[in-house]
Amino acid sequence: MVTTLRRTLGYWGGIVTLLVVTPQEVLVARQQGSPARANGSAIEVEAEIATLAEEHFQLGLAYLNSPGSSEKAVEHLEKAAALNRGNAEYHFKLAEAYAHDFSYANILRKPFLAARVRDELELSVRFNPASIEYREGLIQYYVMAPAILGGSYTRARAEANAMSTFDPYFSLLAHANINAEEGDHERAADLFMRAIAMRPTYWQGYQRFGAYCVNIQEIDPAIQQFKVYVSLKPDTGASHESLASAFVRKRMYDEAIASYLRAYEVDASQNALLFRIAQLHEFNGSVKDAAAFYAQYIASAPSGRLAEDARARIVELSEN
Repeated sequence: MVTTLRRTLGYWGGIVTLLVVTPQEVLVARQQGSPARANGSAIEVEAEIATLAEEHFQLGLAYLNSPGSSEKAVEHLEKAAALNRGNAEYHFKLAEAYAHDFSYANILRKPFLAARVRDELELSVRFNPASIEYREGLIQYYVMAPAILGGSYTRARAEANAMSTFDPYFSLLAHANINAEEGDHERAADLFMRAIAMRPTYWQGYQRFGAYCVNIQEIDPAIQQFKVYVSLKPDTGASHESLASAFVRKRMYDEAIASYLRAYEVDASQNALLFRIAQLHEFNGSVKDAAAFYAQYIASAPSGRLAEDARARIVELSEN
């Protein structure tokens, strides 16, 4: 994404009161196709509307990345999408906000939110049909949603076929995922391997094939795929985490610890990995190392539930 996402509301909290509600005169002018002020031009009006839309969008992103703030994210992203309806990214992020809000909604509201997720994903694809990210998001919805909420393997395949016109590699990966969800594992594996053969230096095929292998409990092949993923993307924590998770499934705790450590070295903001490493040292019977990593986690994040759990583990380990 071009826009850098902020993880907290610290920066945006200071500008919340500075955001100006869209002037009624500007909205009326847009609807009537006339300037909002006698001394203003239509271009100036459009520019003002675009600026307001972007302000709502940026604030919506900030709320989207703040735990428990999905309703505020929806509020601002809805305004952004309404002000600049043709912006595909606004619709895509609004779909993401609805999806976040879904987990907090009551059972009566969930169908409404699911429909909104679908609608916004479809709009994002309509306004930017060449986006792999948006198209894959829509495919995922069609695959995962029940039919009553618009889920459809037929629609998912249609979108995957459309991708083949501008990126056959990701089209193959999309079809592989669809077949995996349908339970046709032989076909899914074949499509993953065809995609990898098409672009052997692209990491996405290895990552997705590895994740698929984990899901069907084929851990040894998953480890092999993730090792290639790591070799192609050594500078991202996600690759090392994927390999570590596969090692954990095989109870190869020493290897998992090493991979989690590399993930943390790459991205020290992921301090929850320190807690996970401490747990694995416990599984290995390394009490001293476990206590040391729990303490390291507390030093990096002194408050919160995990910090409380880490303190409790240190006390219990010291008593044994």
